[in-house]
Amino acid sequence: MEKKDEFVEMRVRTIDEAMNVDKLIGHLTFDQVMDDEEKMDIMMLDGQNFKLLLEEVNEPHRMMLGIINPDEADLLYAAVNDPEGTDATLPYQTVHILKELGVTVEKVVVKDKVKLLHRAIVTLRKEDGSVMEMQLTLFDALVVSLIAGVPFYVNAKFLEDPRSGFTKSVPNTKALLLRLMPLKGLEREMEDAIRREDYEYAELIKQEMATRNKEEEEDYEDLEDLEKEL
Repeated sequence: MEKKDEFVEMRVRTIDEAMNVDKLIGHLTFDQVMDDEEKMDIMMLDGQNFKLLLEEVNEPHRMMLGIINPDEADLLYAAVNDPEGTDATLPYQTVHILKELGVTVEKVVVKDKVKLLHRAIVTLRKEDGSVMEMQLTLFDALVVSLIAGVPFYVNAKFLEDPRSGFTKSVPNTKALLLRLMPLKGLEREMEDAIRREDYEYAELIKQEMATRNKEEEEDYEDLEDLEKEL
């Protein structure tokens, strides 16, 4: 019998800058940092991102990590702390135009993932009681749920990430950077970790590399399915 998907309610736990520059560059001088191509790549990439941490509302409080840009971080922070203060934004206007039309937002559900992008479904109910759905990106759907004051659910399979170590170490900048590193960077990190006999860190890198491979396989399968549908 096929296992039925389980959905759990989530909330925003933290919205933080993705990188601590001091920890990344340590005691290097400016010239040394400029000469370190890998560190520069990480700083340029990571400096443009924030980490969004979602937490399961109920026990066992599992977590889900997302990467958003500074503008999205500002909007999400406002939606969490003062939804009415976002009245000039598109998500706010959308929710209130729907309300004027007699349509209410009931819930948001992140059901699945297509080509690495989470697909979020917003459930709407019209005045006559009929239901319709609207598909949005995970971020836009999250903002809509906060402005509308409705539950935000995700498929529990997204909380069963093979990167189990990452869930425990999300506040650790080094762990987050592994997610952003190119594969060649991961390979270099692995060699360095083994050389230093830092086997705990090496295991995190191994998990990340295994997950990358799995995601590539799933993307290929999704693409094949899409081609068949066309």
